[in-house]
Amino acid sequence: MIQLIEEVNEYDGKEILKVATYFHARFEYIHPFADGNGRVGRTMMNYYLMTHNHLPFIVYNEDKKLYYECLQKYDETEDLNPLYKFFKYETEKTWKKALELANGEVRERKGLEDYT
Repeated sequence: MIQLIEEVNEYDGKEILKVATYFHARFEYIHPFADGNGRVGRTMMNYYLMTHNHLPFIVYNEDKKLYYECLQKYDETEDLNPLYKFFKYETEKTWKKALELANGEVRERKGLEDYT
């Protein structure tokens, strides 16, 4: 784990999302905790992204199956590209939704009266 942190901290390039993807894949492979590795890993990845002037993102529940498939692919082949593409997609999806909310493009939600 220390080696991974040192390796990521020494990086001085511009491919921040790719480095964050690498960090996350390796962190999940190391699996340092009995529980909560995914949540902790995604939080640490978003922290890294934000401290390097990159937008954070959400891994949406409806996309979790693909997320796990990409992690499995990395575990089996060390191919980072599927996970990197997935994170690019989730970044775009997160910020598209954020912009829609900011612009008032919110779909109507059911109110309490719809349930009572």
